[in-house]
Amino acid sequence: MNQYQEPPGRFIEVIVGLVTAFITAIFIISLFKFTLSSGLKYVTVIGGLALLFFTYWFGLISYRLLLNRPNKNGGLFSIGGLKFLSAFMGLSFLMIAPIAIYLGNWGLFIGCIGMVVGCFKGWQIAGARGNP
Repeated sequence: MNQYQEPPGRFIEVIVGLVTAFITAIFIISLFKFTLSSGLKYVTVIGGLALLFFTYWFGLISYRLLLNRPNKNGGLFSIGGLKFLSAFMGLSFLMIAPIAIYLGNWGLFIGCIGMVVGCFKGWQIAGARGNP
């Protein structure tokens, strides 16, 4: 086993857990400020739900890292969560790629292609976790 396959160690897990807990706190503060400063509109509800989703997701990661509570299937994300993240990000980058071509931003286009390949690999990892 090489250095990339070995677990990072408890110290690094705690540091990353503290960083994600800080990000969760920022999302909670942003959610409250966003909700209190704007009226009840459909954009506010959609934005608030998106912030709530990210708050939950980062909070779950920090909970698992700080309290050393691994997922039952291994890793930080569940199989469904990893597939959702891979599909959402992959489709988002597929939608951005034609815009990058239209604008002539070839660096963004290459980045989109790389992210789509990475998301496809994430989908495959989630599938492999589900079928031992």
